[in-house]
Amino acid sequence: MFTINNIIIGFAAIGMVGVIAITVYLSRQHKKVNHIMKLNKNVAPLLLQQSAHHKFNAIRSKLPHAAEEHHQKIKTNLDTLVTQYRNQTICIKTYNQGLDQLMKQLNAK
Repeated sequence: MFTINNIIIGFAAIGMVGVIAITVYLSRQHKKVNHIMKLNKNVAPLLLQQSAHHKFNAIRSKLPHAAEEHHQKIKTNLDTLVTQYRNQTICIKTYNQGLDQLMKQLNAK
């Protein structure tokens, strides 16, 4: 028969099974997230990459309108910066900072 003790024991057992199921689920999710994080560890941040791309395009569009004495210097610096980034001798952050400096030079002249 169903006594109070049997009902309490039943609810406790169901509760323990629920806690174990949740623990197993969270453990699997944690492993999946860690695996994805390891795969994406060396991937450049998307927004930083887009920002660098927009800066590069802005510099390239403003470069023909720059003063002639500064045009060649900025173009050479830009080519060097792009080559270093493509050869992976500098990281995306350094590349972005270099583009910032070139943009400031181009706007100042």
